[in-house]
Amino acid sequence: MVTYSGFLERFPEFIPHPSGIVLGAIEEASADASEAVFGDQTDRAIKHLAAHIIALQLVQMGAQIGATDGKVYGKGLEATQYGQEYLRMLNSCSSTIGFVM
Repeated sequence: MVTYSGFLERFPEFIPHPSGIVLGAIEEASADASEAVFGDQTDRAIKHLAAHIIALQLVQMGAQIGATDGKVYGKGLEATQYGQEYLRMLNSCSSTIGFVM
């Protein structure tokens, strides 16, 4: 089970952000990263997907207040290094259970 403190230990770059953003992303990622797919890597997958969700959210927030150019350099999960790692993990697990993204 991914905890707030466990997530921040792995991704300390998110420490300055409100806990609601982090907890919401963990909850969302937990619903999308299945133990049936990831097995003993589920918590790691949840952390990467949550980090991806937060990173995209921060880009959008920055664009809304003019802090960044709002550009994302990829689509979907490819847009962040966290999403790319989640995809790599998903593809690795998927090939062992018979489907590939």
